[in-house]
Amino acid sequence: MFSSLNEGSFLLAVAAILLTPGPTNTLLAASGSRIGLRRSLMLLPFEGFGYLLATSMWGGLLHNLADDHPLALRAIKLICGLYIAALGWRLWRTAAHPAVTERASAVGGRALFIATLLNPKAAVFGMALLPPTTWDSLCNWGVVMTAFLTLVISIGSLWIGLGATLMGGRVRWLQPQTFQRLAGTVLAGFAVWLVANALLL
Repeated sequence: MFSSLNEGSFLLAVAAILLTPGPTNTLLAASGSRIGLRRSLMLLPFEGFGYLLATSMWGGLLHNLADDHPLALRAIKLICGLYIAALGWRLWRTAAHPAVTERASAVGGRALFIATLLNPKAAVFGMALLPPTTWDSLCNWGVVMTAFLTLVISIGSLWIGLGATLMGGRVRWLQPQTFQRLAGTVLAGFAVWLVANALLL
């Protein structure tokens, strides 16, 4: 069903995927843009726990879902797409009200956790990239997940730093409100792809 990589090379593939734009990275960058680096770093445990739970679920429990229950897999994609679309709309809408988002960030820990939990990247990690031996024992799982989470936190910090750099005014034409609207648009596009993938493929 899914191919897996060599034991030593999976981290490179995971890092490459984590560096690409997606729902979680977009939300982290949007938070860095809105409330700065230090406060946004508090979101990283929510990202880490979301990826840990989702990747373990996909890898450990749903390995045969695509073969045995294709309609269930489509339903999961559809739910993910609709939720991510709602997050994109929220980012776009709150960008016009900076006073509101200064008091309470548009990107909260719970929203980031759920977005990460529903992030299709987690399915790719759990079902295709992590070594098959990950699921053989608790010890193996612990070693692999420690390395995986180290990458998640490190790359998540980079995305927050990107948003914080924009907030600092180093890119004058791209203000926080503009970036937040761009982030909302990216999420909307990602949601459309997921919904289309669920309904048409």
